[in-house]
Amino acid sequence: MPSKWHLMAANACVTTIVTHHRLAVQLFEMQWAQSVHSHTVLDTFHQRVDLQYIAGHVLVIVNIASQCGLTGQQYAGLTQLLAKYGERGLRILNFPCNQFDQQMPQSDGQEMMDHLRQEGAKIGDVFAKIEVNGPGAAPLYKLLTRNRSNLRGGKIEWNFVKFLVDRRGQVYAHFPVTLSGCSVKGPNK
Repeated sequence: MPSKWHLMAANACVTTIVTHHRLAVQLFEMQWAQSVHSHTVLDTFHQRVDLQYIAGHVLVIVNIASQCGLTGQQYAGLTQLLAKYGERGLRILNFPCNQFDQQMPQSDGQEMMDHLRQEGAKIGDVFAKIEVNGPGAAPLYKLLTRNRSNLRGGKIEWNFVKFLVDRRGQVYAHFPVTLSGCSVKGPNK
């Protein structure tokens, strides 16, 4: 018959195993919450899109605008990027944003798609217009800016700021746009 001490030791062992398992589950859930894949967004036609469907792809997430001085060059660059790396699993997630000098006046849906077609912009997935800064910022952008502490003031600087996201949904780099010219700076990690 087991002694009182043996029962206490067995109970402590079981408690340790259960606690370890519970902590492992909580750690996994915390990591998942920090993943782009844990978010749901709206496409340009306002249909819910669970970003888990793109797990395993490298992502470029970008806030786009139609009337910015950078628009033509940026659309061309995104089109080339997708043409070059799309077959290898690159996905570009485009989020129209009207927060910077009202440079994205088009409405979501067909008007947005017509605009991109007229521009010859084959830039990937297009989502509903969002805010990227401030209290109304989309949860996805709150995650992106929280994970990139090198953003000035934790804010998106302008149109066409890009985030490179790895296959696990973790932010790898942030690419700010220079306003003095039309070139994109190198990655900030």
